[in-house]
Amino acid sequence: MLINFSLENISSFKTTQNISMEASNLKKDAFLNENLIKNKDKNYVKTAVMYGANASGKTNLIKSIDKLKQIVLSSQDLKHNFTTDVTPFLLAVGDVQPSVFEIIFIENDIKYRYGLAISLGKIEEEWLYFNENVRETSLFYREQQNIEFNKSSFDEANIFVEESSSGVGVIKRTSVHTPFVSVLAAFESLHSTNVINFFKKIHILSGIKDNSFRDYTFDLIIKDSNFKKWALEVLKDFYIEDINISENPVNDIEHIKTDNEDLNNLLESLRKVATTTTTTTVEIIKRIPYTEDRISFPLELESSGTQKILNLLGPFYDTFQKGNILLIDEFDSKFHTLLSKEIFKLFHRHSKKSQMIVNVQDTNLMDTNIFRRDQIWFIHKDPIEQNSQIYSLADYKNHIKESYSQDYLNGDFDAIPLFNSIKLVEELMEGN
Repeated sequence: MLINFSLENISSFKTTQNISMEASNLKKDAFLNENLIKNKDKNYVKTAVMYGANASGKTNLIKSIDKLKQIVLSSQDLKHNFTTDVTPFLLAVGDVQPSVFEIIFIENDIKYRYGLAISLGKIEEEWLYFNENVRETSLFYREQQNIEFNKSSFDEANIFVEESSSGVGVIKRTSVHTPFVSVLAAFESLHSTNVINFFKKIHILSGIKDNSFRDYTFDLIIKDSNFKKWALEVLKDFYIEDINISENPVNDIEHIKTDNEDLNNLLESLRKVATTTTTTTVEIIKRIPYTEDRISFPLELESSGTQKILNLLGPFYDTFQKGNILLIDEFDSKFHTLLSKEIFKLFHRHSKKSQMIVNVQDTNLMDTNIFRRDQIWFIHKDPIEQNSQIYSLADYKNHIKESYSQDYLNGDFDAIPLFNSIKLVEELMEGN
């Protein structure tokens, strides 16, 4: 479960910024308990929605989380050094500063704080702390190839550290591009494996390119009867009662006919080695509203919004089952406001430990019947320094109201570009 993610000097983020999934403890925010995950004496939110202008940094935030995941999970890939893909804040002046990632999470009932500082493609610092009870304890702190580690709580590091003549621990068998936790996890070390397992639960999706995960959903429909039953229960609100998926073999050479004997011999030889491909046909069985009549037609004839929700059901189900963390860029693309709200209600209802963070533009979702204030976040890019800043609606001392949409559009939260006057808009239109 994700608690907090922070970053500094990465992409459009110059100063330290963070997004927290820890629930507000204010009395006025004590509503929509279905949106919360309870863990010991703390509450965490299941979802967070990010608002901001185009190019404010919303996508950069998701990409940064994905980049940290890639570095931790793919560091053994000898063909690519993922630490070189980290782009610092390019408008900074002065000496080169490291790019810093830090993430706080709970895995296997243990709370961890893990971080990396990267400069010019090399790991300058790496740290891991854990908190099993009350007090946070250091497991290790790495500075380049030197390391200090907790010999009682982190003895898994023993065989990978040797003591130098100066008495400082030096990492063995770990390059300057490789996280120490990644090396240890390969040997099934307890704490390092917990870190790796957490990152494996993070999944990034595009709300625009939803076709990229439709095959996963269709495969689940074919192979998992429990998923299909669950999916149809969700889809009945769209009057969809069944989904039929069939795979049909296709071999184009079989259909070629000719009277030429030599060409026929060649085709016959090709038929023996040709690979037969398959095409997938998806048909939905739909009930006509307010009747008992049914109609069957190809999924392609259904609305793009309905197709997208169907495509999302596979990743959603997988997220619910495994307690994963889903990050979706441009979530509300192709969705009507009411459909988006229903999807979030679905997630809040079915999620036990899973979480979802999404970028949205639809201001009608700023609805306190769907979200608490601590679930609504903004990203604003400073017009002078061009530094992206992250903050929550819960940071504002405002009263609880049914919707904050108009406040946002009025510029009360500084996260949208505003024209100085209607006259300026008219001048721009006339200029075109």
